[in-house]
Amino acid sequence: MKKEEATTTKTEAKEAGATITVKYEDIQKKRKRRVTISVIVAVVVIVVLVSLIFILNKVRVPRFMLDDVSLDPISRSKVLVKLSSTNPSSSRLYYSEMSIHVRIEEIFETERVYLQSTLQEPHERTTWTGVVARNNVNDKPGGTFQMSEGEENGDVIAELKIQKKSSMFHPKRTLRVTCPVLLNLKDLTAVVSRPMCTCQVI
Repeated sequence: MKKEEATTTKTEAKEAGATITVKYEDIQKKRKRRVTISVIVAVVVIVVLVSLIFILNKVRVPRFMLDDVSLDPISRSKVLVKLSSTNPSSSRLYYSEMSIHVRIEEIFETERVYLQSTLQEPHERTTWTGVVARNNVNDKPGGTFQMSEGEENGDVIAELKIQKKSSMFHPKRTLRVTCPVLLNLKDLTAVVSRPMCTCQVI
């Protein structure tokens, strides 16, 4: 009887030891699983945070429109360009380093005129006016020109930087705006008064 009891005790001990071994392996597997899940969750959180930062800091491109290319009504010699933009975002935009000029491919190009930096409110429409040329032989500053008769397709080109003022890192984005327009060669004005054409933004 004592031998049988001893054998039974050893068997139970072995079984108990086996049970402990299995539980340890299960614990290790659970730990590895938890670590793997934690790593996956951390990666997902980082990706989501980076995506949110990118979305929040991304500047929506304003809508630009060429309002007019005409002679100054007072001097009748200065060529004025009126360009407007609408802020499509819910944040303020800051326009800086803005220049504008007129180009007729392989015929004529005015010098760049730099415009004042501007802070634009959400959904606000802002209009810029720049003197791009002077149609006067006696007026010699940059932009003076003498053209021939006829009409040619040209472009009003604006280059600028915009910045989202409410963003965390305030990134700047450089834009090149091209507005096609049919111009009179005689005085470099738009053939159609107030063309109100939509511009292409790159």
